[in-house]
Amino acid sequence: MANFNKLKQLLYKNGASLIGFANLKDLNLYGRYNMNYGISIVVALNPKIVNEIINGPTKEYQEEYWSVNKLLDKLNSIAATFLQDKGYNAIAFSATSGKFNPRYSHTLSTNLPHKTVATRAGIGWIGKCALLITKHFGSAIRLTTVLTNAPFNYDAPIKDSLCGDCMDCVQICPGKAVSGKNWEIGMFRDEFFNLFKCEKAKREISLEKGLIQEVCGKCISVCPWTKNYTENNC
Repeated sequence: MANFNKLKQLLYKNGASLIGFANLKDLNLYGRYNMNYGISIVVALNPKIVNEIINGPTKEYQEEYWSVNKLLDKLNSIAATFLQDKGYNAIAFSATSGKFNPRYSHTLSTNLPHKTVATRAGIGWIGKCALLITKHFGSAIRLTTVLTNAPFNYDAPIKDSLCGDCMDCVQICPGKAVSGKNWEIGMFRDEFFNLFKCEKAKREISLEKGLIQEVCGKCISVCPWTKNYTENNC
């Protein structure tokens, strides 16, 4: 296995908040584009802005969303170029924009979610609200993925939820999209979360707030793991 500490240092230097390496060999070959490994790259959202969306999204949150996505696309390009320069194959995937490929419009899913790679890279677990949650930043994050054939020393995957009995995101969700069930590895999103209800609520609340991007963020701001991050960094 190769040790790519220089790559991690380069990504942190350019603005990454968390980085993890995942072994993806047990996933569908097509889904991982015949690549055996994945890099999960996380950028934390501004804690002050996250604190302000408890009553719904703001213009500042919308701008932060765009800004962080732009940074993530820069970071995954840096990682892919670094690996390609060393003779490996690498595919960089854009940060989720909130718009779905028409091919998957009937499920509102993607071929290989960033969150799946992130859990296998030991970054965090999937919360009841279907967002990735980390110990460091809660769900106040955005993330991206690079797939590669570079044989990394990969991180230990996270297989269980740490949400426990917390129901804060269930209670605050304006679309009643969160069922309250804890995620487990291998569980389909639809078993615990209704993304169609979430998308409908996001459209309505964004229209009400006069925002271009369909965003909400209430479940992010109320999460205890997020609060630990924002309260200690504002």
